[in-house]
Amino acid sequence: MALIYYTQNNNGIGERLQKAINVAVPEELTEVYGSLESLSQGLCQPTYKLKIAVLLAANREELLGILSVRDLFRDIRIILILPDQEKETVSDGLRLYPRFFTYVDSNFKDVTAVLEKMMKHMNINQ
Repeated sequence: MALIYYTQNNNGIGERLQKAINVAVPEELTEVYGSLESLSQGLCQPTYKLKIAVLLAANREELLGILSVRDLFRDIRIILILPDQEKETVSDGLRLYPRFFTYVDSNFKDVTAVLEKMMKHMNINQ
């Protein structure tokens, strides 16, 4: 597993982001989490190949939940999808030290491009 994808959003936003991820990262290298509890448990498991996390915070509450487990993301490159462009939201999101962030109203082509570059740079193979 090279990438974790966290989303509680099973509607159009989460599906669009999943498609963007699948363009850059094979499904067999991706593990999807739909709750903070399962994400926390997954991050506590010894996964030596884990390199990237794509985190979708569709609203402020989800962002605060992700922040509550931020210590579990040591040595993991984060791509963060923020719910809005409010100053406080961006400030909180940056506390996760993401390598890249964008917003839920994005078309996620930029996420695909960043993931492709990260995968190539880290030479992650199947």
